[in-house]
Amino acid sequence: MPTACEHIDEVRPDWPPPAEQVCEDCARAGASNWVSLRQCLSCGHVGCCDSSPGRHATAHHHEAGHPMVQTLQPGQDWVWCYVDELTLRRVDGDWVEVDLFFEAGLAYMRDHVQAGGGPAVGEDFIFGKGFPLGRWVAEMRRRRGAGELGAEQEAQVGGLPGWRWEG
Repeated sequence: MPTACEHIDEVRPDWPPPAEQVCEDCARAGASNWVSLRQCLSCGHVGCCDSSPGRHATAHHHEAGHPMVQTLQPGQDWVWCYVDELTLRRVDGDWVEVDLFFEAGLAYMRDHVQAGGGPAVGEDFIFGKGFPLGRWVAEMRRRRGAGELGAEQEAQVGGLPGWRWEG
């Protein structure tokens, strides 16, 4: 089902990857403490995400009025509309809404497991530079118990090596 976000028609979703994977604003300030990066779909500006101290992607949106960014996080393929507060992904030629917390958490959990960690983490466990992976685990368990996970989501989480639905 296509999305209700009209801003996707106002942007260019095919920007080439930036030559350098750096937050432009942090780099100018001599900082490198960003968590992950976002690329503006109107002009190509690269800024750090809202989990980063600088929050430069959002600042760029406020300053320039550009409505959307795409993630530059490896293994993730979503875009965010600041105006409609929607996360979208292209599926079979259409833009569809996705659950960003689910998507990001699943990708980070896969990275964590691939690096030798297990899915049994404490609720306060933070992955990488700032993703609340422990909170994600607790939320996936809560959603399953409440019947809020779709079959595909449940299968993706349940398919993680070593995953247990009971904590």
